[in-house]
Amino acid sequence: MKNGQWYCNGGVYMDHVVAAGISQGQGAPILSDIQSCVLKDISWVIPDAAWSDHPGESQGTPPYGPSWVGDIVDAVGSATNCDGTGYWNDTAIFIVWDDWGGWFDHVTPPDVYRSTSATSCPTSVQPNGWGCGYVYGFRVPLLVVSAYTKAGYVSGACSSITCNNNKFPYQRDFGSILAFIEYNFGMQQIAPPFYADANALDGAKGNIPLSDFFSLSNQRSFTNINTSYNAQFFEDYYANGHTPAGPDGGPDD
Repeated sequence: MKNGQWYCNGGVYMDHVVAAGISQGQGAPILSDIQSCVLKDISWVIPDAAWSDHPGESQGTPPYGPSWVGDIVDAVGSATNCDGTGYWNDTAIFIVWDDWGGWFDHVTPPDVYRSTSATSCPTSVQPNGWGCGYVYGFRVPLLVVSAYTKAGYVSGACSSITCNNNKFPYQRDFGSILAFIEYNFGMQQIAPPFYADANALDGAKGNIPLSDFFSLSNQRSFTNINTSYNAQFFEDYYANGHTPAGPDGGPDD
């Protein structure tokens, strides 16, 4: 955004990005898409700054963030008239954060290649030659919600903090989500071996990234999440006088 206005007007952006705001007359398009049974096969959802879990951003007590996430999950689980049977039985929801929370991390990030050239990413350098030094830092949380994910399942769980649980196939990165999408929809990778999808840590040895979260023999019914702020609150948010802000704060993000 720039001065409170959306300024990207390229063809691909206009066709595939829905930027909610006052001028659009809608606060949470993902919720209305689900309710109207027009949810896209792949949707990447980014919250307003006030709806995020960034410290000091939320104006609500309790914070808006948990309700925003919970309302999206509830909308998917309760949309029983969409696609014949509803969205719950054929939808996977990946919930991630972009910050690590400020706590000490006992797992060392993988090594990365450091290059003095902005165009040099030699694949001969392992394990992460593709990244040119800007790849891994502190880990961030990942929650997987689906009808086929076992309740309480922790990927790579171990009994001790020293059991080195960061090994394949339980070490993820954001490329894992992209690689899972590509596998699920029969899509080609972007341009292997240079991008994150081809270098997803849990995609080694032919493993399907994130696949341990799912079991077709473990189908579960949906359980509603009780939230402090309902879906209508977010849909009416901008109409009630609030100004849209990027997820990292400020109208120019």
